[in-house]
Amino acid sequence: MSDYDVYETPDDGGAETPAAPEAEEQWRVLVEYANSGQSKPPTVVDVRGPVYVSRAVALEAAQRQAFDYQPPDPLSPRGRTVYQRPDGFLTIVEGAMTTFHFRTHVVRLLGTSDH
Repeated sequence: MSDYDVYETPDDGGAETPAAPEAEEQWRVLVEYANSGQSKPPTVVDVRGPVYVSRAVALEAAQRQAFDYQPPDPLSPRGRTVYQRPDGFLTIVEGAMTTFHFRTHVVRLLGTSDH
């Protein structure tokens, strides 16, 4: 019996397995897309889901994001085409008037810095 609280991630219906804090490898899924408009940054990187225990598990989660993620553009998506890349996926989203794309990356977290 332990005397500490265990953090539980919300169940999103996926098969991802969060990493234990002491895990050597920590994999993340990032969605990167170009965002148009005057007040928006040119590129947005959205960290999706928890930290994963292996690249294979993160790749499965990234594939789900490639098919399910809803970027802000286009406003009226008509369809999408998904391509696998060595580090993730490229998704092309057809809109009513224009075509957009986003990339879903599988990356290994190496560390963070304050500067």
